[in-house]
Amino acid sequence: MPHFCGPMSQELQQDVWKTDPEWFRPWFNTEAYHRLYGHRSEKEADSLVQALLALEELQQKGRVLDAGCGAGRHARAFFQRGWHVHAFDLSEASISAARNHPQVPSSENLHFQVRDLRKLGGLTEWEGHFDLVTNFFTSLGYFDEPRAMERIVEDFSRFLKPGGHLVLDYLNPEAVADALVPQEHITKEGTTFDIHRRIHNGWIEKSICYTWDGESCHHVERVQALTKPLFCEALSDAGLDVVHTWGNYQLDAWEPGSPRTLILAQKPINL
Repeated sequence: MPHFCGPMSQELQQDVWKTDPEWFRPWFNTEAYHRLYGHRSEKEADSLVQALLALEELQQKGRVLDAGCGAGRHARAFFQRGWHVHAFDLSEASISAARNHPQVPSSENLHFQVRDLRKLGGLTEWEGHFDLVTNFFTSLGYFDEPRAMERIVEDFSRFLKPGGHLVLDYLNPEAVADALVPQEHITKEGTTFDIHRRIHNGWIEKSICYTWDGESCHHVERVQALTKPLFCEALSDAGLDVVHTWGNYQLDAWEPGSPRTLILAQKPINL
């Protein structure tokens, strides 16, 4: 796959946006992915977890499920504050990085495993087991299957104890559209990534071309442009009550131009 610079013909445009519905499986397991996104800091995750646990609703420590945990930044932050943490991700490379992180001790209270968000239906042992379920950083929007997000939210609801809470974190499509950079080149540790972005047919897409060990590589990231009303509807349908909505990781109130959509929902005690 060649690099694309400057205006593209229709043929090249079709080529640069070629993708696979399971794009995240190969891409998340590459060294290039972790090189490109290595700026995602422990400090940011730790600060967010600290802010969440300062809320009146989350004062009591318990069991937390971090669904789509990546390399475990948020899971470690919960563990360091006394929570019993179970975390999973579909990327074997990310889970390996989480398990081997120098800040991860050998403990029965911090467990990482490889698992797919879409395949949670048979986990009866998790039903009513968790005080808190978290899903950070847009993974609810990866999937092409109809109602994938809604089904996953229903599973999250099943896993909560009565009175338990769910935290969802997603990008705000309106803010993404306003700040969209159609094309840029980013160099990380000697690797140059040629990046194109667009919003197309309800999907936010990012085409990434680079050379690795002399081989031209190409991946397209795609997430659905899911909005706050869609999440609130899915939460309500799953029997959860929205408690708070925020627009950034400092937990400022959500506004239409906010960069993120963070939602805290609760499972009623009488369910």
